[in-house]
Amino acid sequence: MFGVWSSLLVEWIGIVLAGLTIKLMDDWLDVEYDQCVGRHTLAIRLGRACLPYALLGFGLATTLAPQEALALFLAAYAIGMGHDLREKMPTKLPGWAESVIVLGISGWATSIGLTLWALCVMVMIQLLDDLMDLQHDRRSGQNNLAIRFGFVEVTLAMFIALLVAVLLSPLKTVQVLLAAPLVHMIMALFGGLGIRKRREEA
Repeated sequence: MFGVWSSLLVEWIGIVLAGLTIKLMDDWLDVEYDQCVGRHTLAIRLGRACLPYALLGFGLATTLAPQEALALFLAAYAIGMGHDLREKMPTKLPGWAESVIVLGISGWATSIGLTLWALCVMVMIQLLDDLMDLQHDRRSGQNNLAIRFGFVEVTLAMFIALLVAVLLSPLKTVQVLLAAPLVHMIMALFGGLGIRKRREEA
C-alpha cells in the first residue's frame, strides 16, 4: 500500500513540475503584454533565465512522471498553437497543422488514450483560465475564448472537457485538479516576491 501511495506522490510531483513548466512558458510568451498592462509574473522576474529554468523543470517532470508530463506539455503546446488556427508559425505551417502534428507525436510517444486525456485536461484549464481572466481581459482589450463565445458557453465546454477527462482517467484527473491550485500559488508567490523586492529597494 505504501508503495502505491509513494508512486502516486512521485507522479503527482511530476505533474506539478509539468504544470509549472507550462505556466512559465505561457507567461514567457505573454511577457511583453504583461509588462504593458503592469502584470507581474515569474517569467518577467526571471528574464533571460526563464527558458533554462523551464527546461530544468520539464526535465525533472519527465523523470518523475514521463508519460503524463510529456502528454500534458504537448497538449498545452497544441492548444497554444491552435489558438489561432490560420496563423503561420515559424515552421511556415498554420497553427492547426502544428497542433495536429504535435498531438500525433504525443499519441505515438505515450498513447492515444493518454493524449486525449491530456488534451481534455488542458482544454479545461485553458477555459477556466479564460473565465477567471474575463473581466481583466475585457478591460484591457485582450481577447479570450470567454469573450469570443460567451461565459455560459465556455463554462459548459469546460465542464464537458472535465467530464471526458474523468471518464478517460479519473485518478490522473484528480491529480491534476490537486496540482493546478499549487501551481497557481507557486507562480503567484514567486512572481510577487519580485514586486516586494523592487519596493524594498525603492
